[in-house]
Amino acid sequence: MKTHIVKIFVFFLMAFAFGCGGSTSNKRSNIVIETSGKNMLSVKSMHDDLSVLWSAIKELHPGYGFYTSPADLQKAYDSTYASIKSPLTESQFIDQIYPFMCELRCGHTQLKHAEGYKPSINDTASHLPFKVLVRNHHAWITAHQTAELHTGDEIMNINGIPVSAIINRGYGLYCGDGYGETFKELFLSEYDGFEDACNKCYHWKGPYQIKLHTVNGGIKNINVKPAESGAVTTDLTLKPVDNFANWTVVKGISDARLRFFNSSSTAWFSATPFAYADTLVYKKAFAAIKQKGIKNLILDLRHNTGGDIRVATQLLSYLADGPFNVVKEVKSRVSDLANNRFAKYFDSTITQGFIQGYKTSSKTGDWYRIEATPAFGQIYGPFQLAKKDHFNGKLLVLIDGATFSSGALLTAALKAQRKGIKFIGRETAGAEEGCNGVTLQHLTLPNTKIVVDFPWMRVISMAKNPVKGRGIMPDYVVNYKPEDVVRNNDVDLRKAMSLVR
Repeated sequence: MKTHIVKIFVFFLMAFAFGCGGSTSNKRSNIVIETSGKNMLSVKSMHDDLSVLWSAIKELHPGYGFYTSPADLQKAYDSTYASIKSPLTESQFIDQIYPFMCELRCGHTQLKHAEGYKPSINDTASHLPFKVLVRNHHAWITAHQTAELHTGDEIMNINGIPVSAIINRGYGLYCGDGYGETFKELFLSEYDGFEDACNKCYHWKGPYQIKLHTVNGGIKNINVKPAESGAVTTDLTLKPVDNFANWTVVKGISDARLRFFNSSSTAWFSATPFAYADTLVYKKAFAAIKQKGIKNLILDLRHNTGGDIRVATQLLSYLADGPFNVVKEVKSRVSDLANNRFAKYFDSTITQGFIQGYKTSSKTGDWYRIEATPAFGQIYGPFQLAKKDHFNGKLLVLIDGATFSSGALLTAALKAQRKGIKFIGRETAGAEEGCNGVTLQHLTLPNTKIVVDFPWMRVISMAKNPVKGRGIMPDYVVNYKPEDVVRNNDVDLRKAMSLVR
């Protein structure tokens, strides 16, 4: 995947380690370098690694059978296994097994290249001469590099393939939680996932035969070349929007994360992925909010992909109505996660972190309850509210298809433990009922050395009546138009301000 795409993937994969992560320590050999058909992975090595992965999933993965039945997962595995009939490059093998992995419906389970991997020197993936906005299995042109396209044109098909089919194939390039689609839409739109689908699934090099439903209401067929060097351009008539033209940045809060609206007692605060330094940021921000006499707070949880749940607990202490919890329960499928028959494939450093931070207690049904050791701190509350500067005013929360992991757990906890709160935006990437995570292990497949991000535990959120497999739904759904994307128009914020007024 392209470097800038990987950046958000890294966010997702760091999203929910409770401080037990670490760099992989397993020794890796037989590094595969993809060059002109050399060093292809053998069918046997791929079959053997897929078998190891499937066995580990069946025995340990907390998402096994949760959203997709064991029988259907077995069918997906058998089909994938049978489809590997000839040597493949490492990238091709990853692409081949990703749709099977996606059947787990776990956003924390992802595939990474082996350490030392280098793409083929002959890998000349084509670049589309446009960007897209994907929503509800449709795709519209946003920025573009050719005068034959216009912002707002809807793509009907490319090279005779319906755009809905391209989108569906693109959905199999990256795993997500449950049945929600907002993250996958975001991936296809913001991080060139649509282009990846064209390259990885269809291997198109261009030119592209495109059928459009134009902004003027007509149907047009065009033939466009791949993108030339340089970024795609935008319609110069669509002027950029200054979303904070009437806001004042609060000094002393890093990265302009706190702003006050100039003509009302309204504040906007950005809660970025939870990091240790945020505890001090929260203390300063809520002190400033209190001192200013803010009555309306817009909490921005968009693109909050998670992080340390203990930091999320600190944020919630300023917002909950009373003593609160962030999660209801953490549990695992086995009594001793550190000692399993796949232990030699897992990262020993992460395993040691798990041993220091967690312990297994009682068993209920097929699950074992996980407790934290004093070295980690507390998982379960009730936690007390902040002693100073608790916010009691009107709270509006912005969410989207990258509100994930601890970010989604915080959102669910807020919904359950704060009266009168309103959510604005789009369904969260993280399922409302909880997720798989806590310790995010690295499973190194023994032959290909491909690394699988492999969660060890299941986290149950504080949600009261979640819909299985769906994220937290906004009270006010906001859908962006192609011109909003091009103009950088923050429609979510504008909706929030309309509710304040």
